Amino acid sequence: MRKLVLALFVLTLSAGVAQAQEVYSLPVGSGNVASLSVVITGRNGALCNRYGLALTCTQAQVCPLAGAAGGASCTAAQARAAKARIFPLTQAGREEFTTFEIALPKFLELVAEEKAEQRRAFCVAWLAKTQPERDAICTGCDPGCP
Repeated sequence: MRKLVLALFVLTLSAGVAQAQEVYSLPVGSGNVASLSVVITGRNGALCNRYGLALTCTQAQVCPLAGAAGGASCTAAQARAAKARIFPLTQAGREEFTTFEIALPKFLELVAEEKAEQRRAFCVAWLAKTQPERDAICTGCDPGCP
């Protein structure tokens, strides 16, 4: 089985807690590698089509049309920032696609959901507190601070 390495920067849910970068592996069978290649080919073709280019266009053709920094010589990061990345059909390209198009968006969605839930839970608990309890939580704040 091939492995795609997903390098994700760990986002912390608690302010002030620093975390190191971690690397995760995802085993992918040859059938899924082929399926992923089909998905990438379709996404690349749709991007080329959006800019009026042949379905087999290159990164150098898309970047200037998308206004990517670096123009025709844009880097992968510059192309991603401009939403104009043509992912290569290599293991590295599939890994990049999996990281930035599949894993990272879902990861950020989960982090946002958890932060919203933490805020909701805090607000519910806050409303149940008495004014002296609220004042004690807001050490250093004006009395009655939320």
